[in-house]
Amino acid sequence: MLVGIVRTLGSVCRCAESIAQGLASLGHDAFIADSEEIEFQVEDLVRQCDLIIDHTDTFKGRGFSRALVRLLLESRGGRIVGPAAGGSFLADDKIAAKARLSAAGIPTPPGIVITSREWELPQWLEPPLVLKPAFEHMSRGLVLARDESEALLKATELLSGYAQPVLVEPYLPGRELAVPLLAGPKVLEVLPPVEWRLDDPEKRLLSEGFKKVDPPAESMMPANLPASLRGEVEELARRAFEVLGLRDYARFDLRLTSDGTPFFLEANVTPSLEVGEAFARSAQWAGLDYPALINRLLSSAQARYAEPRENVSRQFNVELRTGRVDIEVPEGVHVPPPSSIDLARMIDVRPGETVLDLGCGSGFLSIVAAKLGAKQVVAVDLDPRSLAATVKNARKNEVQDRIHVLGGSWFETLQRGSQSRDNIKRFDVIIATPPQTPGSRPFGPRYGGLDGTKHLFAILDQAPNFLEPERGRLWILAISLANPSGLWQRLKERFLTVDLVNETPRFFTAEEYESMDPGLFTHFLHLRSSGRSEFDKDSCGRHSFRNFFIRAGGPRAT
Repeated sequence: MLVGIVRTLGSVCRCAESIAQGLASLGHDAFIADSEEIEFQVEDLVRQCDLIIDHTDTFKGRGFSRALVRLLLESRGGRIVGPAAGGSFLADDKIAAKARLSAAGIPTPPGIVITSREWELPQWLEPPLVLKPAFEHMSRGLVLARDESEALLKATELLSGYAQPVLVEPYLPGRELAVPLLAGPKVLEVLPPVEWRLDDPEKRLLSEGFKKVDPPAESMMPANLPASLRGEVEELARRAFEVLGLRDYARFDLRLTSDGTPFFLEANVTPSLEVGEAFARSAQWAGLDYPALINRLLSSAQARYAEPRENVSRQFNVELRTGRVDIEVPEGVHVPPPSSIDLARMIDVRPGETVLDLGCGSGFLSIVAAKLGAKQVVAVDLDPRSLAATVKNARKNEVQDRIHVLGGSWFETLQRGSQSRDNIKRFDVIIATPPQTPGSRPFGPRYGGLDGTKHLFAILDQAPNFLEPERGRLWILAISLANPSGLWQRLKERFLTVDLVNETPRFFTAEEYESMDPGLFTHFLHLRSSGRSEFDKDSCGRHSFRNFFIRAGGPRAT
């Protein structure tokens, strides 16, 4: 497994290195990326990594922006360990998070939000006071004000320096606790709470300076709590985890006051995972060594995503009369189906001819045409992955000098820059295998319009303008799901001769298409009842449609 780790550029935290070592001990590899360069690295991270641990502390210099990293990864299909971007935004917004926790009955320090330099301290909020920026982490900007005048001064400095609202809360004397949570196979496990030993009076708060240095081992210890109180803390922590929409792991910072009230100060969705830090130490007290801790994080995320991502390219090869064709099919590109192999055995490309392959996919049919002797093949597709695969596979099969790859939709790429129809290139053979699964709405790359003929008709209507008038011919693979009567009529309108060279059955189940879009098979039934789709059901209950291998010649001028 390849796991991506996103870290804050220049951070003194060594979490990424610790995680990478833990992954190595589990037999996994790590791909470490810097958050400040995420826009340039996101494609590689998402494409190559099975899972991604986003340990960003700041993005573009701001804690408030760090959830954008997660949002960017998710928008490209990244599989995130930990909360989704929405959960990260909520937990990082101290104002919103406090409101959610309080509404759920979880104690949080009563306080106010300052958004301008003009503010008054309410009577019920007495010094000493804790002031902190609403969206920062690692205790950045956290200050203790001993009286009202100092609070007014500090608030002004924070508003100016951080350009974000400031939370003002009472300083709560008591014990400083960190409560880590870790998703387990069956339940959300609350690991042993960590208590910070802060003997120095000046360190009554976990300041940014305190968090940036390696804490001495004696500064943290298992919190000795009565069984009833520990049970209460655990239940509140689980509830807080749920209320904020967190996943896989997190840590809550608490103050335990002298009357036994656990006040939740904030949630940390990227707690330090360094060996020797609070989270790893707590896991060790619970009987989990560091590799086991990392494995639990990965296992929780994997269970959510059901299956590990298959990133390896698939290999495909077939023996034809012209020899062996070897194809490498990357993720996201379709492996040539049996019908394409059947078509490859039929197409009548002659040595020295020119060929246009519409929707080239992995490049299979383009390579077949070149191996049959075509002097030039123009391969067209919309998908950059398919275009890159075609280039690579042409080189692999040593026909790259005869295959020219263009990015575009059907014929439009051939018309770019052409001033008149007479200047448009004409081909001896056009090969087309367009998407043609009918549907009431777009559902994916196989969607072919309401009755499946959207792309078929677009190709048939324009193909005569791109074929040599005397010898040009169109090879098309169509399916009986897609309005075959309408297809035959359009073919005869556009070509002088239309031959059904062969047809083969394609078996399917209703569930196969329902998984693409709920109601899709019902749409098929509706089309069949109106005469715009043809498929059968045999005595064994199997459905099947027909693959049509069609050769059309004598293009009619349009």
